[in-house]
Amino acid sequence: MIKNIIFDLGNVLINFDFNRFFAVCGYKPNERDLDEALPVLMKFDAGEISRNDFFRQMKKVFNFNLFQTEFEAGWCDNFWENKKMIDFARKLSEQYPVFILSNTDEIHFPYIWQQFPTLHFFQNNLMLSYELGAVKPGRLIYEKALEKFDLKPEECLFIDDKKINVEAANICGFQSIWHQTNKKTFEKISKFLTYKM
Repeated sequence: MIKNIIFDLGNVLINFDFNRFFAVCGYKPNERDLDEALPVLMKFDAGEISRNDFFRQMKKVFNFNLFQTEFEAGWCDNFWENKKMIDFARKLSEQYPVFILSNTDEIHFPYIWQQFPTLHFFQNNLMLSYELGAVKPGRLIYEKALEKFDLKPEECLFIDDKKINVEAANICGFQSIWHQTNKKTFEKISKFLTYKM
């Protein structure tokens, strides 16, 4: 039986487009891709490097001419709410404990939390990679997330936009949904729960 619902943050509750960031760096839309810096991003998301080191390493990868404050402002100005999903999660929170499990960093998450107070119904039910010291899809982050709140994986429904993260959660014993569209996810969630829309 599902007793807890765990949401990914990026492209589930909060959408993003890093073309805005690359515009600040001086690039045209789709000229560069964050995957070019994936090892750096994973280290920062896991809390393994400082924000100063992150800035220096990103500067090496993307060769931008920005002060750190300008870089961090551009790094954050990429998000907007998925209002329908947030509203749905809020309704679910009236009947189920809800959580956020996200690969995120010490720059992004405080900005998002401040910028989007509509998320605050999650309260302290936050499983953040940079605090847990591990990233999805690694097994360790799922284990640490469960341990933090003393949850059983078979009692958790996990929603993520990346199939690899969903598959990893399934291996760890979660019930999981691969988020592709709001409509499909709403329908799948309702099939798992006693809650009906």
